[in-house]
Amino acid sequence: MGTTITDSADLSDAEEDQGRGTASTSRDALWISGARLVSQFCGIGTLLVAARVLSPAEVGVFAMVSSTVLLQSKIAEAGWSEYLIAAPHGRELPGTVLYCALASGLAFTILGFIGLAVSLVWLTPTGSIFFTLLLLMATIVPGTFIICQSGVLVRGRRLRELASYQAASEFSGLLVTTGGLLLGWGIIALAAGRCCVVLVALLMSTGFARWLPRFEFKLATARAALAYSSRLLASRLMQFAQSYGAEFLIVFFIGATEVGLYRMASRIVGAVTELISEPVRMLAWSYFSRQQGEAGGGVEGLARLAGLIMAATAFAALPVFMGLAVISEQLVSVLLGAQWLAAAPVLILLAAARGIAVVQMLNEPVLSITGRVALLPRLNMLFTATSLACLAIAGWVRPDLINIAVAQVAAAALTTSVSLYFLQCSTGFRWPSLLHRIFPAGLGACVMVGAVGLALHMAGGSLHLPLLELLMGVVVGSLAYVVIAWSSGRALMAELNHVTGAQ
Repeated sequence: MGTTITDSADLSDAEEDQGRGTASTSRDALWISGARLVSQFCGIGTLLVAARVLSPAEVGVFAMVSSTVLLQSKIAEAGWSEYLIAAPHGRELPGTVLYCALASGLAFTILGFIGLAVSLVWLTPTGSIFFTLLLLMATIVPGTFIICQSGVLVRGRRLRELASYQAASEFSGLLVTTGGLLLGWGIIALAAGRCCVVLVALLMSTGFARWLPRFEFKLATARAALAYSSRLLASRLMQFAQSYGAEFLIVFFIGATEVGLYRMASRIVGAVTELISEPVRMLAWSYFSRQQGEAGGGVEGLARLAGLIMAATAFAALPVFMGLAVISEQLVSVLLGAQWLAAAPVLILLAAARGIAVVQMLNEPVLSITGRVALLPRLNMLFTATSLACLAIAGWVRPDLINIAVAQVAAAALTTSVSLYFLQCSTGFRWPSLLHRIFPAGLGACVMVGAVGLALHMAGGSLHLPLLELLMGVVVGSLAYVVIAWSSGRALMAELNHVTGAQ
């Protein structure tokens, strides 16, 4: 009897510990999600204030200057944090890694200063560009220190502290940038805001992690960390090329003003994509992992679930991106101002590209759960190469901003066809069934676009306020789509709930 009571007590303690661990994980996830939300808010806030104060050419110049320094930072920071996270937990963290990271940051800072000196001789940049570069390059070395402190926090599962300093630094940067822009600092205000972000992150991350090891240099550790860093470098460079390759090609083929227009349009579409992609990925991971964990799931269950999730993704994403396209002119006018109206056609095309590529959000969860995770780096490389090739061809044939955006649509169509092929091979979904489920979403989105277009045409500018036109478009579009989604999407959601509930 005594043994039974003891075993029951131990089991109860274990269950309580497990419950506390689950609650802690949930809270950590909420903190990280909150930090990302604050970061998105600050980024969009900075963008909107900059659009009201700066010209498209000034924004384009800063975009290229900051992208150049960001490339140096990405290379300098690659792998050090991940190496610390992956280090064995039973040993003291090697201080050699921190000093290797600082040396890497210092090397790229010196390289940047050399490039700046050369530009002074050959390109004679303006004073604002010179000081902007100077301020941004001063953040490279502190950035490598911060990334190591972040690795220590993640390793210790201290995600709340990580989220706290990220959110606080981004918000302080927004305040400094806004103040500088209103005081007339120009693009220097954007660089000053970035310096403030780095300074606050440096102080807070160091205060939280408190990892300041004495100086040491062990050659074996340095070689291992450098090898680990170099393996991650290719992935980071691919991500950078995919994110900023279009802007470099635009400034090469066209000019800085067009880069500013493209940057604004892509940031608006990117913010909307972020709001959709995270819930879709989380739900896909949850549903597919649960299906694979069930013994009775089988191939048929996986194929059916894949078709349902892709259709549900279409119901969630198509109206958002098509709606974004149809109210693009009003949205740009309200958020950015009349001087940015040339970005509206680019916004339409980029929204179309993201709408076409929405299914690619499922690549990571599906390929990982089905045991094909090794395909992900190859697919990412293929997608990046395809995007850059389309952009280069468009710039070579006719260097025009609209053509560059059309190239993004073409690249999205090509990469999505490849993505669908691998998703079909991995899950075995049936095309007729998938098209039958997606058709109502496409029909509803088209009806929504028609209703909004008709409402705006009938208004005919009589409202005289872009904000009222924008609100009218949002209300009419939402009502039209809700009617279609309610009538045709209920069966889809009921089937999805049945399948996931049965599992």
